[in-house]
Amino acid sequence: MRDCGRSVDRADGYICSHCYETLPWYDEFAKSAFAYLEPISDLINSYKFFGATYLAEDFAAAMEASFRKKHDAAAVDLVVPVPLHRNRLVERGYNQAGLIAKAFARRIGRVCDETSLARLRDTEHQSRSSGDERRKNLKGAFRVVEPSFVRGRTVVLIDDVMTTGSTLDECTEALVAGGAYRVIPFVLAKALMDEDLGEDFRDM
Repeated sequence: MRDCGRSVDRADGYICSHCYETLPWYDEFAKSAFAYLEPISDLINSYKFFGATYLAEDFAAAMEASFRKKHDAAAVDLVVPVPLHRNRLVERGYNQAGLIAKAFARRIGRVCDETSLARLRDTEHQSRSSGDERRKNLKGAFRVVEPSFVRGRTVVLIDDVMTTGSTLDECTEALVAGGAYRVIPFVLAKALMDEDLGEDFRDM
């Protein structure tokens, strides 16, 4: 974030070009732009919990660059963020996935739809739950309320962080049930599991 002391030399961002290039880029089938490691994890925490919404443009730029490596943006019809329940939205004041999704959609020249996919239950914070608990908590938590908007379309589903993938799985199921032709889940950062890490990381 400007902590390096360099001037910001990227016209549409808050992070300088040096720091931007040294972030933990992660290119596994373009599921995410980054691995959830420092310093990106610190930036995401500031963005998500401390109101640093100005980082949304930097995040969207990184996601666009990563997405275009594996996908044809012209084949995308719609960009949909993972929704927050209205209680959480009031509490936080913004949907962190929604801000990124809007900036990402603008960059690839597509529409961001923040209303068709709804969160029906105010589930507990998933970061505190195991994989099995996440799946149980989220079962049936999402539904497409405007099927005509997603029917027959290729949708990019946007979230900030993927841990077990349970949230993305449930949202994908809901979008497909609502008539989406294809869903491409895509996140800013993926929390690495043991299978993602080499021996050097596991031995630390």
